[in-house]
Amino acid sequence: MTLAGARVLVTRAAEDAPELEDLLRERGAVPLRMPCIAFEDGPDTARIASVLRERQADLIVVGSPNAARRLLALHGAPGVPFAAAGAATARELPGEVIVPRTGVGADALVREIGGRVRGKRVLVARAEGGNPALVEGLRAAGAIVEACTLYRTVTAQKADPEALRALREGQVDAIAFASGSAARGFAALAGPASAERSAVACMGRQCAEEARKAGLRVDAVADGLLPELCDAVALALRAGKG
Repeated sequence: MTLAGARVLVTRAAEDAPELEDLLRERGAVPLRMPCIAFEDGPDTARIASVLRERQADLIVVGSPNAARRLLALHGAPGVPFAAAGAATARELPGEVIVPRTGVGADALVREIGGRVRGKRVLVARAEGGNPALVEGLRAAGAIVEACTLYRTVTAQKADPEALRALREGQVDAIAFASGSAARGFAALAGPASAERSAVACMGRQCAEEARKAGLRVDAVADGLLPELCDAVALALRAGKG
């Protein structure tokens, strides 16, 4: 779906924004960056470093590109096999990475590796509040799982002033939320009323639910990942013109 000329606010953390911005540009949109969330170290970084240093894991499971980057920054390539929940995360990791052959996400990864992890020590390095289905599924498959919080998501310290001005002047056609935390961060930084003149698209039902709880109207919901979020932006814009 084309987004020719549409000005789309990207609310992801600064280090995660480029991937969505590139997809939007490919469809003709003009991305405008306003990071609404940021990342900081979680409480288990020392433990994760120790596990990697002492090679106390047979497999390391990584759930997001950000987790992959932070893990490598913490220790470098640990010499232990990796598994990732999707191709975007795998691209951030060294060597041959196990990824789901069908589907993406926690359930797909558990289906892919569940038959190979019984009795294995599996380190799950994840965000605070990460999807429990991954850890539960691996344990049900017989893995010895250590789930550690590598990082946490927090609201950005302040809104980008140019993006905020564009919002308030009605110069933003659509707002894209890839997570509930970004929606909450937007509401805290800019206020729900600042989104009233823009179409709003969310990635997934949980994100949409969090956005609505934060007082935001949701015009379209993506059933998938970032490419589908771009489709949802187009649908949201179309709905606004209907």
